[in-house]
Amino acid sequence: MKRTKKNRLATVVMLSAALPLLFATGVAEAAPAQASAQKQQTVVSFAVTTSTAVPNTRLVVLLQAVAQASGDAQVLPGLAKQLNRRMNTALQLIEKTPGVVAQTRGMRSAPVYVHGKQTGWRLTGQIEASGDAALMPQLTGRLQAAGLSVESVQARPSAHAMAQAQTQQTVAAIDALKHRAATVARALGCSSWSFAQINLDDQTPRPPVGLMRMAVAATDKAALAPGRSKVTVRAAAKLRCVP
Repeated sequence: MKRTKKNRLATVVMLSAALPLLFATGVAEAAPAQASAQKQQTVVSFAVTTSTAVPNTRLVVLLQAVAQASGDAQVLPGLAKQLNRRMNTALQLIEKTPGVVAQTRGMRSAPVYVHGKQTGWRLTGQIEASGDAALMPQLTGRLQAAGLSVESVQARPSAHAMAQAQTQQTVAAIDALKHRAATVARALGCSSWSFAQINLDDQTPRPPVGLMRMAVAATDKAALAPGRSKVTVRAAAKLRCVP
């Protein structure tokens, strides 16, 4: 049968209309297959922690000077002179010690009450001394003998040693993470695996070595031991396992 131009045109239009339908059918068939492959993957979360101890080579000592007297506001000028004298003596002792830095932390005055009645005034001043841990016990003893009390002591590694330890522990944590991931993948029978996510967290605590209030003592050397600081890095990951 001979096709007319009109019939051929109708056939082309019908075929063109069918193409989107065929394409949609192909996508519909591929979508479940892709979803099925994703469902077959297992995601496992786990974490590792590595740590090391770094020697503390610096001590930070917070010292306090006190001047107190009974009476009204007229005693304040004399108390201020007394406090300044103690603070200046302490600063001179610190400045004469090489490698030790002093910083004034604050000075304040407060009324003294007994049974709800003001009986006098109390002036306090604080100085922070930081430096080589080998020098601080001797210096602290002299400062106590000069009339200051020790409020707190904090031991720290040097900034360089701390940064170096953190870098080393970060590398160690990542290596441990890889080893743990390979172990998990073998146990699950994964044909292949990859990391979906990795988080690194520096969990190094920085608490004071000791918090104390020491009475004024005429001693040549304070009992201060710097010890060590623990540097800890935690690495957490999500592992994508393909059966």
